Amino acid sequence: MSRIWSVVVCLATLQCFADSTGAETLAPLEALRGAPKSVEVDGVVVQLKAQVWRDFMPGFLSDTATQSQESAVPGRPMIATLRVIARNGLQIPQRIRVDVAWVILGDLIWESRPSEEQPRDPAAHEVAVTMRNGPKWPPKAVVDVVVRIVDTNGATHLLASRGQKIEAAM
Repeated sequence: MSRIWSVVVCLATLQCFADSTGAETLAPLEALRGAPKSVEVDGVVVQLKAQVWRDFMPGFLSDTATQSQESAVPGRPMIATLRVIARNGLQIPQRIRVDVAWVILGDLIWESRPSEEQPRDPAAHEVAVTMRNGPKWPPKAVVDVVVRIVDTNGATHLLASRGQKIEAAM
């Protein structure tokens, strides 16, 4: 009986790292580093624009209340705003979505399931998503950002924006 329980726990743990298709989302670092800066998705060439920052502005919560266990550094966790933009003014098909995003600092990787926080304009030339509650990496550090795009047929494509500086709101 305990052997069966061990198998169930193991399978449940593995499922935590799988997306809705059962594919792992924890991409190898080499694959992320090799992601192209532009890719054709459903006949539209897209590129990624990224803005990554940390908030150090005084607010309602004290710095000690916003510190995570991973870091004694003051300030709030990292946020990233990502925009997949169609080149040449073409419209991005409505069914294209960003399901996973990664921010890479050296050998450190922050993986997140970004959300579309604003309704998408049907005539949009971009898909905007936001990553929240990231690590407390230092401002001015240079990171690479990679997203996984799912096209209308369910195929996935990696897309990168390299050399992004972590900004700081003071």
